[in-house]
Order: sequence, then structure tokens, then C-alpha cells
Amino acid sequence: MAGASTERALGKGDLTRRRILDAAAAEIARHGPAGAGLGAIAEAAGLRTGSLYFHFPSKQHLISAVLEEGIRASLQRLDAAMAAPQRATPAERLRAGITAHLRALAELSDYAVVVLAPQFAALHREVPGFRALRREYLRRWAELVAAAQDDGTLPAGPDPAEVRDLLLGALNAAGLAGQPPARTAEVVAALLRLPS
Repeated sequence: MAGASTERALGKGDLTRRRILDAAAAEIARHGPAGAGLGAIAEAAGLRTGSLYFHFPSKQHLISAVLEEGIRASLQRLDAAMAAPQRATPAERLRAGITAHLRALAELSDYAVVVLAPQFAALHREVPGFRALRREYLRRWAELVAAAQDDGTLPAGPDPAEVRDLLLGALNAAGLAGQPPARTAEVVAALLRLPS
């Protein structure tokens, strides 16, 4: 998940934490929170099981960190897409948001499963930091939709939050099914009649 430049900016402890989170996301995505084993997570991260406790005091803290990292990384990708100077019009911003969301699903696939799969919904309610980050992500998407409705890019009338939920639901379904992000973004943009 992290690139070479990111790795240079992180210290050894941060890199170890990243390996643990990535390994935990993969383990939780495959086996669920109850079935995820700390031994398997430690082995995948190249550590001894006891070393996990240096970074996370409990399995629940580790699971919470995975949830928060998944949504935080998606939010960072959305923010980066919105910060690009060529994203001036609401249509361009919406197209950029669609692409960023689909790329996050592909690049963060294990995290995406943990964040989005319905069987983890009860777990989501137990992690206040995740809930706050998720609310922020959804708020920003509602703003994107509302701006696109205000300028006529999208039809006015439907509640922006409902349009956002339908749009994200379609993107999530395509992304979790493994559809190529660039192709899916083009299809969605064509359906929404977004200018190129």
C-alpha cells in the first residue's frame, strides 16, 4: 500500500505498524474479526505474536486501527483528488471523486472489505473514530453531489445524501467485484453524462 517515497518518510516503528495493519486487514477480510488470528497477523507482518502488543494493546485496538486506517486512507485519496488545480467545475470534481473512490477500493482492497462488507456492520458501531471518519467521508461526498446538482450537472430534486448513497453503492459493488477502476469510472461518468 505504501510507496517508496512514503516509506522513506516513515520511521522503522511506523513501517512496522503499517505492515501489521496491512496484515491485519488481509486476515480480517478473509476470516472476519472473530476468526482473525494474532499469530497469523504477526507471521504475515514478519513479527512474533508478542511484538504486536508493542504497537496495539489488544486485538480490538488492532481491529479498530484497521477500520480507521481504511477510511482515513480513502479520505486522503479523495482530498488529494479534490485538491488538484484542474478540478474547477462540479462535474470535474465529481469525476475526480469517482475515480479516487474506485482507486481506493482497488489499492486498499483488504481494507475496503473490512470497511464495506455488511457482516462487519456491528463492528463499525463499536469504533467511534471510524464512525467519525466515515461521517466526514460521506459529508464530503454529499457536498460533491449537491454542488453537481446546483450547477445542473446532476438533476436537482433528489436529496444529495440519497444520490450519494446510490452512487457510492454502485461504485462499491463494482470495486469489490474487482472491476478495473479506470473502466468503471468511465462507465459511471457516461451514465451520469459528465463531460470528459
